[in-house]
Amino acid sequence: MHVNLIYIEQNTSINAPTDALELSTMPETTHKLLSTGTWLAVAAAICLAFVITGLIKANVQSTEKQIREPLPVDVIPYQRTDHYIRQSSYIGTVRARRDSALAFEVAGTLETLPAREGMSVAKGQILATLNTDQRLARLRAEEANLAKITTNLELATLKRERLADLLTRGLTSQQTFDDAQLGTRALEQAQRAVSARRDSASLEIEKSTLKAPYSGVVAQRFADQGGVVTPGTPILRLLAQSKFEAHVGVPVAIGDSLKLGELYSLTIGKQRLQATLKNLRGDVDALTLTVGAIFLLPDNARVKTGETIHLELAESVYASGGWVPLSALTAGNRGLWNVLAVKTTSQGEVAARESVEIIYSENDQVFVAGTLAADARIIASGLHRLSPGALIAPLED
Repeated sequence: MHVNLIYIEQNTSINAPTDALELSTMPETTHKLLSTGTWLAVAAAICLAFVITGLIKANVQSTEKQIREPLPVDVIPYQRTDHYIRQSSYIGTVRARRDSALAFEVAGTLETLPAREGMSVAKGQILATLNTDQRLARLRAEEANLAKITTNLELATLKRERLADLLTRGLTSQQTFDDAQLGTRALEQAQRAVSARRDSASLEIEKSTLKAPYSGVVAQRFADQGGVVTPGTPILRLLAQSKFEAHVGVPVAIGDSLKLGELYSLTIGKQRLQATLKNLRGDVDALTLTVGAIFLLPDNARVKTGETIHLELAESVYASGGWVPLSALTAGNRGLWNVLAVKTTSQGEVAARESVEIIYSENDQVFVAGTLAADARIIASGLHRLSPGALIAPLED
């Protein structure tokens, strides 16, 4: 039993140093492994950095190369001139060549008024009538007076003839014959007076009927049946439908350039008409400060009185500048506009900014004046891709 105890203790003393040695060597191995992993990570990071840097440099070089390549652009020549043609439009109205306010020449009570607004009437058609009872009575009285005077005149004439025969035979006095002769002349004058009054009464009856002076359309009625009208009081407005005119107000200077008898272009709605200049008014309208120009519209014009019509004129305006397309403009400062012109430099042709002012525009073209040279070449489109100083490759039209 004593021997066994000693044996165990010896085994324990023999194994203890070995375990201690193993424990002491484990931290050193782990440290070496950790150091090796760290260096590998650092090396990988360095390699990755070199790769990324190379890619960035390659991209920058490629971008710089791409930017420096000239951009192809459409270029047009800028031609300076001392004037431009401006299309001007002046407004006017369509009027009937005959536009009448019809009225009676005599007073009376309106008895009939068959005409209605919008009614087409023919020349000579009855439009309205007045009551003629009093005028008919006066006419009958004057006719009776005329018949009486005519009878008396016949009797006086026979008496004068008999007295003339007696005078030649000395059977009557000269005074008696003269009285008969002068009495006959008085009756003749009375006959003429009564005849004139009869004709006047008859004429008033005729004037009591209002007839259409020409074929047309009744535009307005100003009175109604049963009303009392005075001479000259408008009853109806009648418009001729076969002939029309255009009355257009134009500036005095434009009026002076128009020539009577020449054809001019007018538009009304979608119609384009060729009308002859009939007349120019000799006065200036106080409100519009324009001169009235009167044009005869063709017979086939589909127009109505009161419609708006436009006179189209091409005017020469003297101003120094040139035409450029609207696509060649970009907004500038203080109301000005910019264009890009072609400028030759040591590096090649580049885009150069020039300032211009718009004087007149027509469709997609504008007339401008500014710092552009007379023989300049300008970039016509695609300005959003360019900036001043950019290299360009002009494509001439």
